[in-house]
Amino acid sequence: MIDVSDIHMIQVITELGSINKAAEALNLSQSTLSKKVSRLEHNIKLELFNRDHIGMVPTEAAKYLLSEATELRAQLSVIERQLALRANHVGGTVNVGVGPIIEQFILPKVLLDFAEQDYKFKISAIAVSADSLLEQLNTGAIDIAVGPFIQEEVPQDFEVRLTTSEDLVVAVRPSHPLSELNQASLEDVINYKVVTPNVPKSMGKQVIALLQGRNFEPDIICEDYGIAKSIVMNSDYATVGPEPLFCQEFRRGDLVKVSFTREVKWHCCCVAKPETLKAPIVKDVVDIFAQYMNTNPA
Repeated sequence: MIDVSDIHMIQVITELGSINKAAEALNLSQSTLSKKVSRLEHNIKLELFNRDHIGMVPTEAAKYLLSEATELRAQLSVIERQLALRANHVGGTVNVGVGPIIEQFILPKVLLDFAEQDYKFKISAIAVSADSLLEQLNTGAIDIAVGPFIQEEVPQDFEVRLTTSEDLVVAVRPSHPLSELNQASLEDVINYKVVTPNVPKSMGKQVIALLQGRNFEPDIICEDYGIAKSIVMNSDYATVGPEPLFCQEFRRGDLVKVSFTREVKWHCCCVAKPETLKAPIVKDVVDIFAQYMNTNPA
């Protein structure tokens, strides 16, 4: 039977190429390490290393074992993370990953609510690109992902616990030519310079459909809407985003809202692995997000 320590031993020998150096790194004697390798080879009935004047050269069997072990270690890491979440209702940390818009629209409210309560655990929040959120969720780097996902496209391994959607609108300064319009098509907007975040994959199909196959790339890609709004207030750039992002600027008259002629929705889901949601501290964090999102009926 091969265990994790055997895999680590093979990896160290492969990387160092020497039984002497590997023994030193593993705090073992050379004879003890040699016996462990020989015993393992006997058990699996395959040679793991070719011994010659160059040193210890891994065989195809060793290379295969190490390649498969990468996924195994990742799975073990996820299991360890699940156990830690269940054990640490007091003093633990919930890792939350959010997309750029959520970082500026929902996350501040969630963190303020968290700060006002006497929770016995911590939150670690990071903002990453929307397209990498699910990957980090899968590897266990984050426990909860809140991003612009379309529910139907979320992999079945994950559970969509909360959803929300908002109308996308155009924001321009009062002197911008588009400010004279109550409504504009997406084609009208892209005739001017635009500053927006990267369009996530979940929005891509919607945008392509509205443009009837024409490509759309912002002139400035900026994930920070604070910066984007400053650019728009001081130039003839336009920006596009969920309406609540611009409520204060619209009320003050710093920016003018232009609606789209056809409805364009921004969708957001709160996603986690089903086993992660069993951890009490993760449930607590999801409950805070639920104050600003809708419980998924599915």
